[in-house]
Amino acid sequence: MSATCPQCTAPDQSVLMAHALADTTAPLDDSTRALLYPPPEPQPAPAELSTGAIVLFVLAAVFGLLGVLSQLRDDEDLSGYDSAYRLGYHIGPFILPAVLLVIGVIVRTVSRSRHRRAVERGLPEQRALWQRHLHVWQAGWLCRRCQVAFFPDASIRPDFPASPAIPVEQFPLWVMTAAERAFAGQGQA
Repeated sequence: MSATCPQCTAPDQSVLMAHALADTTAPLDDSTRALLYPPPEPQPAPAELSTGAIVLFVLAAVFGLLGVLSQLRDDEDLSGYDSAYRLGYHIGPFILPAVLLVIGVIVRTVSRSRHRRAVERGLPEQRALWQRHLHVWQAGWLCRRCQVAFFPDASIRPDFPASPAIPVEQFPLWVMTAAERAFAGQGQA
């Protein structure tokens, strides 16, 4: 199948976008290639560390450091005290940091699971939108002579008109706009 370029009206230099990117006999320069790549598949955003967990980790670190400093400066004679008292005296400064650390880990875990659930709820819509963009991208053509992209008549949908010659720099925007117009009113693709 060939399509006629709307700018030079010659079909001999027009190729589908996927073929233009894969063709090694007439490779595209890197800047043009970067503009013509297919839309990237949606990836879930990495979970960020919650502010509450950060505060708890910092407090645990500060109190832990204070506990270490108090143990280093310890010059009291505890020989007259019970062994349980001596043990408490030595590990006591580290109980609060340990509790803060455990609470911080719990807060972080809850925050991550909440983030994961939110991402899982939004991923199907993002994936459907990506599939629409990919469908439109696959319908795009490139004229090697003019270095313009275009969509032939009925290439996206049977009732979708042909596009004018699109400068390569504007092709990604045209893909998104054409996908919105082509699939307007439809729920999921």
